[in-house]
Amino acid sequence: MPDMLLLGRGGAINAERVTAVASAKSDPVRRLLKTLPPQQIIDLTYGFPRQSVILFDNGFVALSSRTPEELARVLHRREDELVPPWW
Repeated sequence: MPDMLLLGRGGAINAERVTAVASAKSDPVRRLLKTLPPQQIIDLTYGFPRQSVILFDNGFVALSSRTPEELARVLHRREDELVPPWW
């Protein structure tokens, strides 16, 4: 079973397929989003401000309301570390 990471508010991603997490405020990331077809963009913000963009190994991109720092910390946590309550 894949290692699913709960993003809160009903969204989850497969943590094993994540290749990068970037700030949504970055100009290169904004240009990337403009070039992608809408079918490859998954909006997991649920109406909250977009703070990060998650890139997957299959070319899909997920938009998240979590900061890149929060996502990176949870993606690289050890098994014995506690996860924040909203994860």
